[in-house]
Amino acid sequence: MSLRCYSPLLILLLLTGCSTEYRDRLYKQKPAFYAYILGDLQGRYINTEHYADVYATPASCQKVITALLAYKTLGIDYRYQTKLYATKKEGVIHDVFIAFSGDPTLSTEALVELLKPLKNKTIHGSFILDASLFKTPPYSTNIMGYDKGSQYAQPVSAINIDKNLITVFAQSTSLGKAARLRNDAGYGIDSLVKTSSDPSSIKLQWKGQRIQAKGSMNPNDTPLELQISPEEIEPYVRYKIQHVLKRLKIKAKLCIVHHSIALPVKARLLKTIESNTLGTIIPPALKVSDNFVFDSLYLSLIQKHSPNPIEDWHEGDPVIKNLIKHHFDIELNKALFVDGSGLSRHNRIQARQLFEILKKGYATKAFVEALPNPGEQDTTLEKRNTLPPNLKAKTGSLSGINCLCGYGTQSKKPKVFVIITHSFAPPTQESLSVIDTWVARHLGK
Repeated sequence: MSLRCYSPLLILLLLTGCSTEYRDRLYKQKPAFYAYILGDLQGRYINTEHYADVYATPASCQKVITALLAYKTLGIDYRYQTKLYATKKEGVIHDVFIAFSGDPTLSTEALVELLKPLKNKTIHGSFILDASLFKTPPYSTNIMGYDKGSQYAQPVSAINIDKNLITVFAQSTSLGKAARLRNDAGYGIDSLVKTSSDPSSIKLQWKGQRIQAKGSMNPNDTPLELQISPEEIEPYVRYKIQHVLKRLKIKAKLCIVHHSIALPVKARLLKTIESNTLGTIIPPALKVSDNFVFDSLYLSLIQKHSPNPIEDWHEGDPVIKNLIKHHFDIELNKALFVDGSGLSRHNRIQARQLFEILKKGYATKAFVEALPNPGEQDTTLEKRNTLPPNLKAKTGSLSGINCLCGYGTQSKKPKVFVIITHSFAPPTQESLSVIDTWVARHLGK
């Protein structure tokens, strides 16, 4: 019997612990682990809780912690800066040095603007791209192997360009013939994509240093734009920078450095470009659950506040815990934070601990306003229309895991809630209806 055979009321009885019979019946059909807690924003009153002290993987609900720490530590007006320096020899520019800041929003067009002072010039000395700000590998060792090189798990470096995503353009030809594919980062493509009457469906993956494409392209469909992230960041960065140099007719040989180097004494700052403020960057990233932005913020936070160089992502865990203790006076000794996005399954936190952070975080109004509302367009809550309208919440989702946390603001006494489901029997998408029904029952008044 399917989960759909049970009414929402029965699901609610399961979650509130009101009926052992219904709980047993549902677990036989859809076994899962549930942890949840809901209570007042002010004071210590808890309306309901279940396994709230068990450590669980929060998935993308971890982004609320990263966002709050970024607002509290870096500040809402913080801007990433990318700086261009140069030295002169016999009156002409000789060495060039670009200091990168880990800006997750840096684009090709911004780099064109940065390098305009060098337009039509030949650089006879060194042209150094400084990637030394982050000592960590571009890909966390804590993610699953299949995440690497995917559209949703880009490498993160001090040098980020165009979100470290490669766009592949696909266009149909005539039936039975190979479709035309190209990309915007200079990679070779091995294509097995045919123009077919079947619906358009193309899968991209890496094979060595080349992109492999398989699938079909329907001639009645408009051209497709697909994305994949580079498995190795340095070739991607070189291509992007060389493309900018070509546009500006700058001749130079690039050198990417990953170790800290001293700026030449006579180097002069030629130009600085700045990102938008965090107050502008974080809200859309929260709404769409942008892993890249929050992993970049994580590396910025741990790099800035660690007394020692951090060489692997998991070494940022004590830094994040110290920041949480400093800003929210919450001890999280046994929790674990190995990234900023929640993509890793190694992250762990109690529902109660996340609940307490959210309570303290409510005072950061920019954070609360950045959370999406149910039904809000172009957000992870766009299709969650059964949730109460006066909700500000963050979703979390990994294979077998679904979470929701945030605030119910519809009453005079706002509520805070966290609900996590793990190992929900397939199809796990059905766990969303369990979560949303629970939230509607408790916060829909």
